[in-house]
Amino acid sequence: MRNARDNDEETSENRQRIYEFIKNNPGAHLRMICRELELAMGATQHHLAILEKSGRIKSKRINLHRHYYASDVLDVQHTLLAFLRQETAKDILMYLIEHPSSTQTDIANFKNFSLPTISWHMSRLVESGVVSSRKDGKIIKYDVIDVKSVAALVKVYHPNIWDKLSDSLAEMFLELASRTEEKDEK
Repeated sequence: MRNARDNDEETSENRQRIYEFIKNNPGAHLRMICRELELAMGATQHHLAILEKSGRIKSKRINLHRHYYASDVLDVQHTLLAFLRQETAKDILMYLIEHPSSTQTDIANFKNFSLPTISWHMSRLVESGVVSSRKDGKIIKYDVIDVKSVAALVKVYHPNIWDKLSDSLAEMFLELASRTEEKDEK
């Protein structure tokens, strides 16, 4: 038979697991935490409330979800980390880093999504201040506002994406170098 002390130790252990998960996965939302740690939603909500009240974590509602961060994560990084946790937004951001000044059509072709779907994602990214938009005639072009911040967060929290981005940039550099050599030879 379990006693109250066993329950307290399990509760404390789960709270610590949740805290460690948030530290390693800033921007995680409730369902992600429950799914990854295989914890019940009610218990997870309880622990999140205690962690937030104690000042160990903070949260921010961004679009449809409340995202959780260790208290040492800067406020300006919250929105960016939340978008990097969403597959489509993350893909769009990485595409814009590699292809600055892209249009909705460029992004729709890349993601193989409809223009209205891309428009919805772009409006969220623009409204949040992560991406800028500018008109070029009748066409709207998009750019990541702070590429350095995105790159730094990707490098720390998404090393597999960073490796892919680094490989892509290295290939672009090599291609440019070979073009320069071809011009010099002519």
